[in-house]
Amino acid sequence: MKIGIIAYENCTASMVIGMMDILSVANSQRLNKKKTLFEISILTTSGQSVRSFTGYSIVPSYSILSKQHFDMVYVPGFLADPLITIEQGKSIIKWLKGLYKKGTKLIAACNGNLLLAEAGVLNGKSATTHWSLKEFFQSRYPDIDLQPEKIIVDEGDVISAAGVTAYLNLALYLVAKYGSIEMAAYCSKIFLVDSGRKIQTPYLIFSSPKNHGDKDIIQIQTWIESNFQEPLSVEALKDRSSMSRRTLIRRFKIATGDTPLEYVQRVRIENAKRYLETTNKTFSEITWDVGYNDISSFQRLFKLHTRLTPKEYRNKFTLVLSNA
Repeated sequence: MKIGIIAYENCTASMVIGMMDILSVANSQRLNKKKTLFEISILTTSGQSVRSFTGYSIVPSYSILSKQHFDMVYVPGFLADPLITIEQGKSIIKWLKGLYKKGTKLIAACNGNLLLAEAGVLNGKSATTHWSLKEFFQSRYPDIDLQPEKIIVDEGDVISAAGVTAYLNLALYLVAKYGSIEMAAYCSKIFLVDSGRKIQTPYLIFSSPKNHGDKDIIQIQTWIESNFQEPLSVEALKDRSSMSRRTLIRRFKIATGDTPLEYVQRVRIENAKRYLETTNKTFSEITWDVGYNDISSFQRLFKLHTRLTPKEYRNKFTLVLSNA
């Protein structure tokens, strides 16, 4: 399997080198040492070195203009403005489109999937990307069935992986697919990668949309975020505005995508997540702190939104060091 990794200005260096590391360890586990599982090369548009977003220089083996054949080409993500990167990457996008037409498999992780989307190779297919790009991706590429909750989406000739460190899961997926499950398990243990990740829902951060232009709704949003611990109802929120109940619900839904009470839930869940990450408070205490009295009800709501129980969430994301 000849794999080309395209490196470009402001790409994430770890997503380039890390992919090579895992695939190389898989190569070292081949019983037949004379036959390499993955032959890996780095490419750039000019064949010259490029600077990753950290300034680290990535040295390629080939230019994309070379006549090298690849069974698969991998597009890592980047840390830069998406629109600027797309504009600067037009030659890469054109190259990817040509490769796809010739039968080369294309894979990408994080916002590297934007370059695949720009090449048109995801049209009519399902894909994933970093959760923070959901709105941008859906508005710019309506012909793609975005599944932002998934870590990996395999459409056969195109494989997409979710945000940043999902390249680790993508690498293990390739090792399992083209090598063996046993080999992938070995790599998982060597690199301490949670190979069981299937969704990125637990990693989502609720970011309240305030660029909608409705100043009355922004005031209510801001008030909710500062007073989420208080008993909140639509009537209480209505009393803080000059709108009727019906108008408030309608305008709030248009502006934020949520009803007022759904928004309150999201704010409370996000704050509960922060408490679980940064304190040793019990979930009962956290439930009261964020404005709920019914612990069982809030626990069900928490799991519905994060796909994890509070205990599972704390175990996965806690920043508090244990003394045990």
